[in-house]
Amino acid sequence: MKKDASDRLFLSSPLLKFISLILGIAAAYFLTIQSIKIELASKAEVRAVDIIDKKLTNIEVLLKEGAISKEQFYKFTHEVDMRLLNIEILLEQKQGDNFGK
Repeated sequence: MKKDASDRLFLSSPLLKFISLILGIAAAYFLTIQSIKIELASKAEVRAVDIIDKKLTNIEVLLKEGAISKEQFYKFTHEVDMRLLNIEILLEQKQGDNFGK
């Protein structure tokens, strides 16, 4: 009987409450850091897409004005395709790393 009483005393002890409080604070901290990282990554993606969109708009204007040759245009589109492919590969790697954790 005394063992049951001591077990109940341990479960309601201030030390256990303090430990659970510390674990709760740590969980909230890491959750906040992770959400900030996700938010920054999405902002970076939006910024990169905006930059690419502006460059493509400039190229369209140059094409309409006839200021760029087809070879230059094809070279540019190939470079853009390679950059987008590299971004996609990096994003897939990061997504795979996040699932591994």
